[in-house]
Amino acid sequence: MSTTATPPTRATRPRRPSRWWMAALPVAVAAMLVANGYRVPVFWYQSGQHHELASGDRGEWVRVTEEYTDAIGDTTRTYEVRLAGLGGESTAYEDDGGDEFTLADGMVARTVDLDFRAAPDQALKNCAVTLVDDEGRQYRVGHISDGIGPSVTNCVPEETPGPSVVIFETERRGALPPKEKPRPTEWSSSPTIAVPKDARFVEVRISFENPDYVTLRLPR
Repeated sequence: MSTTATPPTRATRPRRPSRWWMAALPVAVAAMLVANGYRVPVFWYQSGQHHELASGDRGEWVRVTEEYTDAIGDTTRTYEVRLAGLGGESTAYEDDGGDEFTLADGMVARTVDLDFRAAPDQALKNCAVTLVDDEGRQYRVGHISDGIGPSVTNCVPEETPGPSVVIFETERRGALPPKEKPRPTEWSSSPTIAVPKDARFVEVRISFENPDYVTLRLPR
């Protein structure tokens, strides 16, 4: 399916409601399951409706501030991220239920090693991590319940993920569930993505609010 759209410029781009409290978001997503690996060609990348918030090279700290809208109104999300590198070429993969299975021939599980810095009150759950290879193919975990990886804590510690985006006007920004400890101000995360073994990756993209993303470049 192809869709033609005229992307808004940065100067005129309207504020977007957060996907977590608006049920219907007019975004078309084409999904393809490739040999037990999940490859997602995403509509907003293909049509040009994407917005790079910031970029940096592997090992470089990148500071990001992005605007978004929750149930209370307009707000921002601020954090720093650094790509430490890519790890592993395991043939075993653990799904979001904790069950491990073996990938099909030619597929491997690669970890994306990330370092983060952020205040404990920043809502950083539900991020998507995308690997982009030198042919432009994209392999992603997050944002969509893909059944083969965590979709909530890709970019935060599992035990102390921090607050969620506010979805009701009666909620308080930055609030934590009872008995949950605050997230540390600096931590590391290593989400895993199933990819073709022979793929050569050139960048990683981090996204909390589609179609905005941060680019972390790998050496070519």
